[in-house]
Amino acid sequence: MTAFSKKYYRSLSPLVKAVDLARPLDWPALFGRPAPLELEIGFGNGEYLHRVSQERPERDFVGVEIAWASIKRALRRLAAPPRPNVRVMQMKAETALERCFAPGSLAVIRSLFPIPWPDERQERKRLFQRSFLDLAASRLAPGGLFQLVTDSPELADWVMAQAAGSSLGLTLAERPAGLDTKYERKWQGGGRRVFFHLSGPKTGPVTVAAPREVTMQAYYSDQLNPETFSPEGCAGDMVVKFREFIYDRDRGQGLLRALVVEGPLTQDFYIRVSREGGRWKLSPAIASQLFPTQGVARALELAAAAR
Repeated sequence: MTAFSKKYYRSLSPLVKAVDLARPLDWPALFGRPAPLELEIGFGNGEYLHRVSQERPERDFVGVEIAWASIKRALRRLAAPPRPNVRVMQMKAETALERCFAPGSLAVIRSLFPIPWPDERQERKRLFQRSFLDLAASRLAPGGLFQLVTDSPELADWVMAQAAGSSLGLTLAERPAGLDTKYERKWQGGGRRVFFHLSGPKTGPVTVAAPREVTMQAYYSDQLNPETFSPEGCAGDMVVKFREFIYDRDRGQGLLRALVVEGPLTQDFYIRVSREGGRWKLSPAIASQLFPTQGVARALELAAAAR
């Protein structure tokens, strides 16, 4: 490890790259033991994950977070002292639950102080829609527990409404501060004296299948013209957009940037375009950095069809 990475990360060992592994992930193999598995959604600076993983060494913990800056802060915390029962991933929560956790594999799913998106126009950005709660319930073991803590009474009431009729039996309670996290302290400083705890077990069977992945393959074109190459994307349930195309005339190779959106999953990657045996070959530039989805296959197909 370089001096730079030591300074900023100390250790990258807790970081899991799901695209490199068979899915759903074999968490007992990754931790080296079978143990109750807990997931924290949006762990922020890793403060709670750091503390609870030390307090409960008999359990294993996974945190998912979108922001790399937050992951860096968490990695620094988790390295002192190092421990074997924590892993973190940079990924949206929906994608993580869909692809990385087998049905019935989680003992606890928790989220502490998620962004409430208070404006009604922002409602679509709220994570805990009914469909997500059903997904969460499907990944919980029988009797598994869902927990959400917020300072926002509006978000608490909204999530309770979303949970009505779901496979989660949530109850709402008002409690004083007790988690000692950054945002709890922040809201305490602003005068908040009670916080809203939504918790409850999985109450019944629910099935949410993992999205289908495909076998990645190269596409070929006999008529592609790199001087005029400008493929068109598509819209709908699956969105494909093409960005810049960089072409090296001397080497007969190019890179086409593609953006693919499939539900909660967004993948931004490059397609390698190269001349081989009298034809143009199109394939992901670094296939190991992608989930091999139908959207990626569609992007390759559209690019190969362009002239």
